[in-house]
Amino acid sequence: MIDKQDHCVPDLPHVVISCARDLAQVMAVVASLRVDCAVLSPPGAGCFMGVPWWAALTAGCPLPSMLDCGQAAGHAAAALRAGMKHVIVSATPAQQHALASLAQATGGHVLSRRPVALDLPARNACDTLERYLCARNLT
Repeated sequence: MIDKQDHCVPDLPHVVISCARDLAQVMAVVASLRVDCAVLSPPGAGCFMGVPWWAALTAGCPLPSMLDCGQAAGHAAAALRAGMKHVIVSATPAQQHALASLAQATGGHVLSRRPVALDLPARNACDTLERYLCARNLT
């Protein structure tokens, strides 16, 4: 199903990860604070890193995860067929329609734009992430 909202995991902050170290930092902070968030690939990562990379990186991750496929509807379709629940793709209306049908069949969601997300900084990532998650979970 196509999700026209800014995000398809309501009320969860989003954090960009690109490697196992990033994911480990997110998991440690999430466990320490006892909060949730969703993890998001870098922009267009489905095209240049691939669906298998994201599947391997997020295997066993209990957090919702989203693969950004840029404008590549084929990569988004491959991700949905591989069992990924959330993909982001900026595609033509015909491609979006086809992806919506595929998502409905696979139980996935297709976003047409990236949600707002925290890019982890190179330095003090855990501190920055902790402040971000605390601020976003003050409801």
